[in-house]
Amino acid sequence: MSPRESECLLWVSRGKSSADIGQIVGLSPRTVDSYLEKTCAKLRVRTRIEAVAVAVRDGIIDPDAE
Repeated sequence: MSPRESECLLWVSRGKSSADIGQIVGLSPRTVDSYLEKTCAKLRVRTRIEAVAVAVRDGIIDPDAE
């Protein structure tokens, strides 16, 4: 997973929408969606929530990290 994909997924884990994430990281919401679609494919899941669960379980992201 790319650093940008991980970053977008981390923001999803913190309850942010694609529009919110786009503003935070300087991307369009559609670009954020694209990163998250790639992330879901790599993790072999269908939804963002599933992706967050797998990523946290596998230590890919830590939603509580600063």
